Amino acid sequence: MKRLKSKKNKIKIPNQKRIFPYVLLVLLIILIISTVFSSFFQDVTNLITGRATSDTTNLSIIIGNTAPIIESVSAIPAQSITEAGTTAVEFSFTATDIDGVGNLDDTSAKASFNKTGETTRTNSSCSLVSDVDSDTANYTCKILIYYWDGSGDWTVNASIEDINDEYAENTSTTFTLSQTTAMIMGPTALTWPTILLTSTNQLSNNDPIIINNTANKDITSGNVQVTAIDMQGQTTTTEYLLAGNFTVNTADACDAGTVMVNGTATAVSGATIPAGNNSAGQGQEELYFCLEEVSEGISQQTYSTAGAGAWTIGVS
Repeated sequence: MKRLKSKKNKIKIPNQKRIFPYVLLVLLIILIISTVFSSFFQDVTNLITGRATSDTTNLSIIIGNTAPIIESVSAIPAQSITEAGTTAVEFSFTATDIDGVGNLDDTSAKASFNKTGETTRTNSSCSLVSDVDSDTANYTCKILIYYWDGSGDWTVNASIEDINDEYAENTSTTFTLSQTTAMIMGPTALTWPTILLTSTNQLSNNDPIIINNTANKDITSGNVQVTAIDMQGQTTTTEYLLAGNFTVNTADACDAGTVMVNGTATAVSGATIPAGNNSAGQGQEELYFCLEEVSEGISQQTYSTAGAGAWTIGVS
């Protein structure tokens, strides 16, 4: 008998290269579904537990105030004092505030003149002239210089504030005050009581002559001078009461002053007149006059400066 050959069952295995894309696709679908469901369940969980997934934030920004600046101060030419008075010096300055001219406090605009050792001269109410543009304004100031203010260079200080009390100043400008010499005095005529030919140490009965320094130069020692003239007799014109018989002193005393010299400017010892406010008793000197003795050989008559010339008192 012939044996029947048995047939073995063969399992066909698909080609792996053909299966791989399908595997990747399945995995990608699973990943997407997992992510969606995870987010869904997270949202549901947050709703149940009250956990926030977003929030808000508040913003705060401070725009600060900018201080003003004084850009320029007008030039001031050299100045001179007014004898026994004041001199008005006028100038202007510009102030800039980038926050706008409305931010400038016009009422705070002021200026001063400063010099070491001198009284500061101030104007606390400079005036607004006009707005130059949207952020710059022009101001004018007038400051008085007094006759005793010292000569030399003075610094101009212009300043202003804004409405937020921010301060600005400019001290870049100076001007020169010149030196002036001037004086006034009184009385301008001296008298004596009746004097005998033998009289000595006779003081004037209407001195002292008070000299006021009416300018800004300090009159130092040696620069107060008296030019005396021999006094001519009014009846006998060939006779003179000599200048050398007189002394001039800063104290009301004889035998201690400076002896006069006919026709010669003679410095009065100890006499000085620093500049100062005459109304306050400053800037003054007192001169006292004494007839120490009567010239020998002259007669009784009136002697005066009418014939030969008046005495001169000067400062330099």
